[in-house]
Amino acid sequence: MTETHEDISIIRHGDTLDVVFNRPEKHNALTPQMYDAIAGACRSADSDREIRLLTLRGAGGEAFSAGSDIGHFQTFSSFHDGLDYESRFVGVLTELEKVRVPTLAVIDGVCAGAGLLLAAACDVRIATHGSLFCLPIARTLGNSLSVHSVALLADRIGSSRLMSLVARAGVMSSDEALRNGFLSDCATETEFASLTAQVSRELLAAAPMTVWTIRESLRRIRTRSITDNDDLMRMIYSSDDFKAGVDGFLRGERPVWAGV
Repeated sequence: MTETHEDISIIRHGDTLDVVFNRPEKHNALTPQMYDAIAGACRSADSDREIRLLTLRGAGGEAFSAGSDIGHFQTFSSFHDGLDYESRFVGVLTELEKVRVPTLAVIDGVCAGAGLLLAAACDVRIATHGSLFCLPIARTLGNSLSVHSVALLADRIGSSRLMSLVARAGVMSSDEALRNGFLSDCATETEFASLTAQVSRELLAAAPMTVWTIRESLRRIRTRSITDNDDLMRMIYSSDDFKAGVDGFLRGERPVWAGV
């Protein structure tokens, strides 16, 4: 089974469903259509009992994903569009977290923004040495994250590290990501295919219901105190700074933040 959507491929290799972000010329920046395809792959894994593993990876060897395609934000006419976007993305993260089979993020290169969140939603993350992890929204766009996304990243890398990544537009190396537990394993480029095959075999051998119930228990613990943050999203997506951030990013210019 192979499904080729615009900018994304969903390829079945035996009992593994491989989701490949296929926009290497854009560092695999994610479009709304790609989000829909990811959610569709999760549903395919849920409906086909012969599928035992779902993997996410980026094509091209330079990026897992650099995040959302910023051009889409130009279509926003009010904060309602921002709220709809965040809700849609949270839906994709939730589908990925609830899929019945183990999930593996195979990271080679830049893993940023929405790409970082998709990786965080997977059960296991592996990467090449030299891969980089970041969330530069306070430097680039001036937007924010849903409370669901904030809680997910804080759980995976810690709230202090998350705040530093955002506020300082910092970059987390693969070595640091391995030390803090975000990654389970790293390998050189030449050894990465062998590592991916080994980890895939281990996940395929796992009892899927055991993996799912532990993941779901952890998700329930994490989300038990999450409250609505639509008021914050309304503020950020209707701000002058967000408009300046999107315009500046697409022109290749650094925005001047006004704080309004």
